[in-house]
Amino acid sequence: MSVSKDPVRHMLNLALATALNDLDHYQRALENASMPEVRALLMVLEESEENLIERIEHMMVAGPLEGVENSKERRANWESPNEDLFEFASPFAASVQFQRWSICNDTLERSLKAYGFYLSIATRAKSEVVSAVFEYLAFLKSQHIKRLRNICDSFDTSDLTPFSPILENTEQ
Repeated sequence: MSVSKDPVRHMLNLALATALNDLDHYQRALENASMPEVRALLMVLEESEENLIERIEHMMVAGPLEGVENSKERRANWESPNEDLFEFASPFAASVQFQRWSICNDTLERSLKAYGFYLSIATRAKSEVVSAVFEYLAFLKSQHIKRLRNICDSFDTSDLTPFSPILENTEQ
């Protein structure tokens, strides 16, 4: 079967294009970011997307066996990602906090779209191999979302009052 007629390869090309678009988004945002804290967040997200791209490219070269095997192993203990946007609602948030939260929500929305896209292909695929590969890609994207949530949850300072550092210093 030629490469152009191989449905698995065609679908992996589609997945690769999706991941490359997300990576490009992170790279453009990184170029425009000036605050070190925001740049660090974008670099972590970029690294996570590069990991997904490497796995897709590996399956394109070595075949989809890894994706199929990993999909079967993950089905039993796989949780869908939390789709709720982050709610960081401090009116006194510093500019860096606002930028972090904006990036977190923007990235979450992009990642959830990719996750949903991978799952929709997995459920509608006519081939069991394509279905298993896209289930695996959806799992990898869910891990990306989990990592994003862990990082972004650490930014939540809504339980602090805007003057808490001042209050802590005066109590000594």
